[in-house]
Amino acid sequence: MERTEFNTNIGKRIRRVREALGMTREQVSEAAGISSQFLFYIETGRKSMSAKTIVNLAKALNVSTDYLLLGNIEPVSSAASLGTATANILRVLDGLSMEKLKLAETFLEDFSNGARKDAKKIRRP
Repeated sequence: MERTEFNTNIGKRIRRVREALGMTREQVSEAAGISSQFLFYIETGRKSMSAKTIVNLAKALNVSTDYLLLGNIEPVSSAASLGTATANILRVLDGLSMEKLKLAETFLEDFSNGARKDAKKIRRP
């Protein structure tokens, strides 16, 4: 993988997590001890960062450095314990836009609620 592509992928993951958490660039940059302009450059793949900055961003976003760097399911040990099906779902969701993630979330909630209702009907005598 080329360096600029690597930086762009890291930046996209940082931005995706930040937006999913409803955090502003200013909030994350303050928590990570960097400027919001530097965070903008990181999110757009224009700048790389030190290991210390990666660790600080991971802490600010409550994700692993492994996720930020490589896109591995967060957290890997928990994903393994969830089972193969759940891990596969998480892999599929990882590359989606925020709009598609929201649609997927709505679908999964509706699907889950329907499954719970069906299970209650089955249990009732």
